[in-house]
Amino acid sequence: MLPSLPLYLLFALLGAAMGSFAALLPERLIRREGFVTGGSHCRKCRTPLTARDLVPLASYLVLRGRCRHCGTAIPSVLWQAEILGALMGLAAAWAAPDPARALLLGLWMWTLLALAVADLRWFRLPEPLMAVAAALGLALSLAGDGSGWPDLAQRVTWALWGAAIGGGVFWLIRAGYGFFTGREGMGFGDVMMIATLGLALGAVRLPLVVLFGAGTALVLTLLRARRKGRSVRRLGRLPFGAALALAGALVAVLPSAY
Repeated sequence: MLPSLPLYLLFALLGAAMGSFAALLPERLIRREGFVTGGSHCRKCRTPLTARDLVPLASYLVLRGRCRHCGTAIPSVLWQAEILGALMGLAAAWAAPDPARALLLGLWMWTLLALAVADLRWFRLPEPLMAVAAALGLALSLAGDGSGWPDLAQRVTWALWGAAIGGGVFWLIRAGYGFFTGREGMGFGDVMMIATLGLALGAVRLPLVVLFGAGTALVLTLLRARRKGRSVRRLGRLPFGAALALAGALVAVLPSAY
């Protein structure tokens, strides 16, 4: 049964708020700042932000992407994360069989969004966020689709095999590239990312994640090259972890996912 319009609206609004939080959380983790009790403020003038400055989706447009107090440009990634978070909320409400599983799916995808932001902005995949994504992904696998099939033991087995196969294959690729070239071609965070996705999606859907991830990585690379005014060859590092995270969220809401 399709969710009602109020449920879609609720998940869209919740997703926009969680998208905003997902964009803020990695920065605070990396800077070792409090993210529960610490209030938001402008990075330039340090002025605390009020509620009207923090309305998801709306405040960025009303302020025209600039701080109300000093006029400093607000990073567009914050607004983009709010939009993507809202879309993830809608997708979770549409794909999951009931509101409880929709919330679990949404929380997992919003955590992946936070990891994607961290990798895009700082080429980091914070371990606390990765641990949360792994725990939520395992919970998602164990929750199943509500039909009772397969049984719990089988779902645990599929989740663990997904993590082992995904992480194992990427580790071999990483080790082999390093052995033959003497350089690191893939960060260990990417290995952990595919293993984390394997917990939620199982081994069968990981090839699709890698395929979509490659396409997403290409799009992100072209966008970064255009924004920086450089050729693709001069960009250097590639945020493949971000591409995998976004691809994993997409695969999770495809019709075959539930």
